[in-house]
Amino acid sequence: RHYVHTGMIGLDGEKMSKSRGNLVKVSQLRSAGVDPAAIRLGLLAGHYRTDRMWSDTVLDTARARLDRWRRAAALPSAGSADDTIARLRQHLADDLDTPKALAALDNWVDEALTYGGSDTDAPTLITDAVDALLGIRLR
Repeated sequence: RHYVHTGMIGLDGEKMSKSRGNLVKVSQLRSAGVDPAAIRLGLLAGHYRTDRMWSDTVLDTARARLDRWRRAAALPSAGSADDTIARLRQHLADDLDTPKALAALDNWVDEALTYGGSDTDAPTLITDAVDALLGIRLR
């Protein structure tokens, strides 16, 4: 009963398609040792309704983001996660706005890595929320 129109993923300035032979397959990326969480983050970085390009830069940015998130999730404590998780849910509920959801998490990670915090539950709460809401394992 629902219709969702998604944007196209392109490569080298053209849409990806079998007929053009310019596909980047997840199976190929996985065979090359790319972390599936980085692939997912690269795809989630753009809004699902917008056309966007896939590139090595997109993947490198996603890998760096994943590394930062995992470092923050491994901290013994950080600032409260409550507001971040609420914003994550809010952005996802608003037309699956993944770019804003990722930005909310980036803000928490920046604060955690720069200033730390005293909430010993926060890293676990963020880890669980990212896994449950985005399907990305941080530990």
